[in-house]
Amino acid sequence: MSESIAAASLREVLEALSARDLDRVSAVVDENFEFVDVGGGETMHNREEWRAFCDVFVTAFPDLTQDVRLLVDAGEYAFAEVVARGTHTGPLATPDGDIAPTGRTIEIPFCVVMHARDGLLVDGREYYDAGTLLGQLGLTAA
Repeated sequence: MSESIAAASLREVLEALSARDLDRVSAVVDENFEFVDVGGGETMHNREEWRAFCDVFVTAFPDLTQDVRLLVDAGEYAFAEVVARGTHTGPLATPDGDIAPTGRTIEIPFCVVMHARDGLLVDGREYYDAGTLLGQLGLTAA
């Protein structure tokens, strides 16, 4: 049995982020793609905002990798448990302003859910502990 569009597109997004290929990240999402970053408290409402959101992380962590621990294909939906790793050598843009590079490495587990329709991802959500991320950057008590 082959992967659904949702699972194949989620896998593509994660691989493209590790390759810092924002064209690939954008190619699999609908023009009106909506993505909720639950840990960061932000919502992206279209393909351009999604691409800009992804750019924040590849800029802040140029060596970012996504280690997929589990990917569940549920037809129109796909779910993944992932560990993101990288070194904070670029500015990390946040709604409250940029966080200057700390030189620290991160290892953040997260879960992501994507929903596909008509051959493209139409919405998604990711869940992670923002406090762990800030702690690993040395910005709060870990």
